[in-house]
Amino acid sequence: MLWVKKIIIVFVNTLLISAAFAQQHPNRHKIDSLKNLLPSTQAVARIDCLNALSEEYWWPPRVLPDSISCWAKLAYVAASKIDYPLGLATSNMHLGVAEIYRKNFLTAGKYLNQALQTFDSIHNELEFGWCKLWLGQTLYAGNNFTDAIASLKISLPILNKYGDGEGEGKAAAWLSFLYEARGDYDSSFYYCTKSLQIRRRMSDDVCIAGALTNMGHLYKNAGAYDDALDYYYQGMQYANTHGFNVYTTNWNNIQESIGIVYRLMDKPDSSLYYLNEALQIDPENPVTRLSFGETLLLQKQHNEALKVFLELLDHFREENDQWDLMRVLLDVGGTYEENQNAQVALPYTLEGFSIAVKADAKPYMMQGYLSLSKIYKQLQKNDSAYFFIQRYISLKDSIDSKQFLWRLTNYKKHIDFKKQLEQVTLLEKDNNIKEEKLKNAALLKWALIIGLLVLGMSSVIIYRSLTLKRKNEKLKSEHEQAMLKQSATELEMQALRAQMNPHFIFNCLSSINRFILKNETEAASDYLTKFSRLIRMVLTNSNKKFITLEDELDMLKLYLDMERLRFKDSFDYSITFTNSIDAGNVFVPPLLLQPFAENAIWHGLMHKQGQGHLEIDLSLEDKTLTCMITDNGIGRSQSAMLKSKSTGSQKSMGLHITTERLALLNKNMDKQTHFSFEDMIDAEGNSAGTRVILKMQYKDLMESV
Repeated sequence: MLWVKKIIIVFVNTLLISAAFAQQHPNRHKIDSLKNLLPSTQAVARIDCLNALSEEYWWPPRVLPDSISCWAKLAYVAASKIDYPLGLATSNMHLGVAEIYRKNFLTAGKYLNQALQTFDSIHNELEFGWCKLWLGQTLYAGNNFTDAIASLKISLPILNKYGDGEGEGKAAAWLSFLYEARGDYDSSFYYCTKSLQIRRRMSDDVCIAGALTNMGHLYKNAGAYDDALDYYYQGMQYANTHGFNVYTTNWNNIQESIGIVYRLMDKPDSSLYYLNEALQIDPENPVTRLSFGETLLLQKQHNEALKVFLELLDHFREENDQWDLMRVLLDVGGTYEENQNAQVALPYTLEGFSIAVKADAKPYMMQGYLSLSKIYKQLQKNDSAYFFIQRYISLKDSIDSKQFLWRLTNYKKHIDFKKQLEQVTLLEKDNNIKEEKLKNAALLKWALIIGLLVLGMSSVIIYRSLTLKRKNEKLKSEHEQAMLKQSATELEMQALRAQMNPHFIFNCLSSINRFILKNETEAASDYLTKFSRLIRMVLTNSNKKFITLEDELDMLKLYLDMERLRFKDSFDYSITFTNSIDAGNVFVPPLLLQPFAENAIWHGLMHKQGQGHLEIDLSLEDKTLTCMITDNGIGRSQSAMLKSKSTGSQKSMGLHITTERLALLNKNMDKQTHFSFEDMIDAEGNSAGTRVILKMQYKDLMESV
């Protein structure tokens, strides 16, 4: 009955494990897969693998520019050696991407332009589209908005043509940023919506949260601050709901954006709260620190704000980050102007204003017009002050009108868009409910299957029980098999314990006693020491199925040394290896050789006139250990005659038990373990001794564990 219960348990566990795996679909990490593949690749395949590894470090939420560069440089070196154009262009593009994330935009542009030339020459349109995308991002950072838009508009249809949603969504998002910065809110809204739709189609949760944040930027710049906050909070909630933290990504920080909106709403306390939260996440983020300084300026903390701005000024110059350089220059100029230091304020403001004009960044052009008007008024240059205030009013009216008209014309779009978001949220909830139902249905299905199996097994058990009661012969057969197994176990234990002939032990003790009576204390001590070591080794190894050949030979040597002492060195012995044998890595059953040595001494060498000799030769071949035990004793014929005349001799069970042990051993081994006797004849035809040849299959270290 026990075996049936075990089958049920194993079967049920298997089903439960299968059910668990059916509910999970773990994907192997691509980076680990590529690293495992890399050692087996060469030439072009190796370069492609290196570039693929580099690309895997592009993506949020954890972008690692150093890792991008590391793998890309290896790919570039390898591609240069074999002149592989695609490998060179791809690695150049990846090196450019790494420099973008490091904000080294001039270096990034050099790498990307080199890559573009090669992609164009080898007609690789898809990679050309990706390279144009990254170049557009680089141009955006350099405030070259016109060229950035042109580059991204080349990229977008190419990526759409090849169905690359990842690149298409990214290009649309950057076009939204660019049009937003230029005050073209209709185009910005179009591309922002397009990016969000692409991300939703791809089920890209990280980028969906990012697209919601981008929509918040759009409404912020359009002056719809409440709607901007609404989108920021939606992005935050979406991120938390889907199990990741947007704040750890490499995009504009949501909390920083919320802080900026509160500053624009003239709520500096709320602004500082969110900006401090953002700085706790990334204290060294220069853009967040810039926003923090702008809020300090709003609170009229001029000295603190100016300290922040001046620390960041050189940083943005070194990075050639024209956008943030424009912001900080205008902020420095505005701070000096509010401190009535117009002479110092003027060059900062003019430099920042010129960058804004070049980029056609209308909100910052408007800030520049107002600052310049105030500065020239302090310098008592009223004509210039009047000129710039007129330009400020004109541009402000234009922007305000555009913002108002955009909010008015897009009110319905905004409502429809929010309805779409609500529908998507409801759809996600509905999908979650359906997934939960499917999981429950799967569990119910497995429970039903398990129940049927248990019922079926129970029926089998009941049927078998009734059948067994009517079949006494089967019960008797099972009982006999159990008895045979028990007998085999007892026989194996008997073999281990009975290897040492009780007669031998008695003789050993008698010999020790004789040495003591003769006052041969040194011989008695030596003999007793060897005897105790041998008994200890026998007891230690008696519970082991296999021991090393080294331990087996140690026991055999101890036994032979004691027999030599007892018989006053009437024989000698030698143990040799025919070929190279690692005795510590060869495992054999314990006390298997001793009975053969004992038989040779007692029945061959003990009755020999003159010096006896026992040779033990061992060799390995084809997983088989061969042991030849040769003695120059009286031979088996004379030994049998002497044995028949002796009536008081102790019958040795060693060889009999060894035979049965070998039979048990053969049941579990592919090769047969056996022994045979050979009678040795000299040149005159007389008996010259006996040879036993024992062949056994041994185990090595790993098999014995």
